[in-house]
Amino acid sequence: MKTIVCAAFVEGEKILLVRRAPHRKWSPHLWDLVGGHVEQGEEFDVALVRECQEEVGLTPLAFSLEATIFEDSDDQRKRPFYIYAIHKWEGQMAQLLGTEHSELGWFTVQDIGDIDLALPGYRVVIAEILAS
Repeated sequence: MKTIVCAAFVEGEKILLVRRAPHRKWSPHLWDLVGGHVEQGEEFDVALVRECQEEVGLTPLAFSLEATIFEDSDDQRKRPFYIYAIHKWEGQMAQLLGTEHSELGWFTVQDIGDIDLALPGYRVVIAEILAS
């Protein structure tokens, strides 16, 4: 079972989301946090930084684990998603890298009520992160 790390980049009252590309097997076309699988033997913080660099060209400098949510996986077990709030990073501007996502954007807590998210549990976690 894969473990997932997710980056909640926060700038003011907005959070960065990426839209999953149409060809993706899991949750195509849905909005997601930046992140991905932790490789075997890889530390969570190393995986988080790697995924952020690979997907949007940003390097987290300071982050904190804010929540863990679980999703059913193919083998009937709950797959963990570890969500980290990131308030400080290196890099000029988020940009789409690779083919995993089709667009990106910064969203307020009100905005996320109107978009389709990859995981329903994201709404509560994002609202809590933006409120803190």
